[in-house]
Amino acid sequence: MNDMPMWRPPVDRPLDSDPTIQLVLNQWRRRKPVQPVFVAAALGVLMFVIHRGFSMLGVVFLALAATALVGVLQFRSRVAWWLPSAPSLLEGAVAVRVRSEAVGGAGARTLLSIDGGRLCLHVTNTEANARQLLVRQREVSLVGPNAEGVAAVVVDGLPAPLPARVVPAPASASPMAVTDEDLTRQAAAKAVQVAWLGVAFIALFGASLLFDVLLIFDGWLPATAGFVVVMAAGLIAGFFRRGDQRHMVKLLDNGPWQAYPVQLLSWGGNPGLVGRLRLALTLPDGSRLPVTTRLGPAWLVADITATGYLWVAGAPRHGAAGVVGLPGYPHVAAVRFEEAQAR
Repeated sequence: MNDMPMWRPPVDRPLDSDPTIQLVLNQWRRRKPVQPVFVAAALGVLMFVIHRGFSMLGVVFLALAATALVGVLQFRSRVAWWLPSAPSLLEGAVAVRVRSEAVGGAGARTLLSIDGGRLCLHVTNTEANARQLLVRQREVSLVGPNAEGVAAVVVDGLPAPLPARVVPAPASASPMAVTDEDLTRQAAAKAVQVAWLGVAFIALFGASLLFDVLLIFDGWLPATAGFVVVMAAGLIAGFFRRGDQRHMVKLLDNGPWQAYPVQLLSWGGNPGLVGRLRLALTLPDGSRLPVTTRLGPAWLVADITATGYLWVAGAPRHGAAGVVGLPGYPHVAAVRFEEAQAR
């Protein structure tokens, strides 16, 4: 796994000089996780006030507020606690390669033993797939710890610092077992779920809007019938609308992974972490094939910039969809092998 061409933390310059690391840090610092909670909650209450009673849109907005609140709590426990230490920790610091063993973990937290027990780190923002990657890789790049015991862990192929803190080593620690899980397929399945949740939310919003209008003029029965019809129509329409992300698991079966030389033409993500991406891929016969996606992630741009290669599942064909990423890693993205369509 470590011999594949991929992004790796710099060893000859400070970690925070890497563009993608800096992009991720800036995104975390600019994030205002509490604001969506208040906005969604206020809109939900407003809908109930306007209708002087029940409002389906009000329920939707309050559910969004609750979801956003969960996101706030997750961000605080995974990243926000570490951000105050990040500037002094990372400024001018060069990451050091160290041996590592994952010796425990649950949820989004992993217990990592460094250099055979020299240090024990409590690493956050590591869900099950990232934890299994740490189990398999057995080597990471480490910055710190500082005087307060705060550190940053960086994994090859994943250009984002993982917040960490020194903790006492457990009395009996043994390396976690390597599973037979396909981390790439798991990431694709999760991306499919996210895509379908987006389709479902759009259908729910439209159905809720119609429900509220019909409730005012026609009563509960027509409003309920209209809600069911629009919700079903929205989900059915999702099956027929082109959406490559919803077919990523199937696209993984296009064939074995292969790395192709590629040129980065443009990326619209900065200062965000996702944006429209345009590439030019070189096939074995020397011909060039356009590659485009509206949801090009920063980690993919980092890999391409660092290596000049793009990993593709199967043989790319003009006009077809495909999956790109890193085989064995929990990161994938859907692309089209065609010029970007004007929108």
